[in-house]
Amino acid sequence: MADNEARELLVQVCLECGKEYMFEETEPPDDLTCEKCGNTVFRSFYANPVEDEVETDFRESTERDTATDDGAGEVTRGDLQDLGNL
Repeated sequence: MADNEARELLVQVCLECGKEYMFEETEPPDDLTCEKCGNTVFRSFYANPVEDEVETDFRESTERDTATDDGAGEVTRGDLQDLGNL
């Protein structure tokens, strides 16, 4: 269990453009400014950087299948091209 201890990761998300900043070892600077839009207002929350079984199961059941040679999926090469055009 010592190797899998939950370490918290501070995530700050710019309220204007959504760019994320992550701080694991250090505190964020007091004058943090978004590199993308120049905003100074952020939403802060703590996240666990280690994926657990619940998160793995959620991702496996909700993520889009991108394997075009997988018989179980319904994805085609055209679907993947469409994703690239978004």
